[in-house]
Amino acid sequence: MRITGGEFGGRNLKVPKSDAIRPTQDRVREAVFNIIQFEVAGSDFLDLFAGSGAVGLEAFSRGARSVTFVEANRRHLSVLKENLTLLCSTSTSDFASLVSADAYRWISTYAGPGFSIGFADPPYALGEEKGYAQVLATLAERGVIRPGGLFIAEMTAVQKAEETPGWVLVRDRTYGKTRICMWRRSVAS
Repeated sequence: MRITGGEFGGRNLKVPKSDAIRPTQDRVREAVFNIIQFEVAGSDFLDLFAGSGAVGLEAFSRGARSVTFVEANRRHLSVLKENLTLLCSTSTSDFASLVSADAYRWISTYAGPGFSIGFADPPYALGEEKGYAQVLATLAERGVIRPGGLFIAEMTAVQKAEETPGWVLVRDRTYGKTRICMWRRSVAS
């Protein structure tokens, strides 16, 4: 797995040795960042279910001001820290926050400034079980994603994008067995 563009484009990343992780494929990550390319620079980026950190590191490589990685598995966090060290000569505390927590629980108690862009790639079975309508509602209610911000979810190709008040579905694309949905939070919500 590698960073697909930006300052660290082409650099390889470590991936946790675990069946519990399914990293976002390079071509899917590249497609997502091509779609949001004009919104990444200077953004505050949230990577939920971060795993190896590939998505958040891609955002940083492409100009995000800050990245918050939320990951519950401590072994995955350890690999994420290694990836941060491999890529960054600057202090990671200058731009990166690592949170060891369950992503669903974390968003439901969040009380900080809103993010410009959020990305979630939960295990597919968990994403199908929980869906995204409640997640989107919580993101808006808790101010996790600021008004006008984007939320991007990776899911199975068969899972449907859910309509949620206060959010507009702006993209729904399938890449093989993967579906990427992007919602923009209404400014009035």
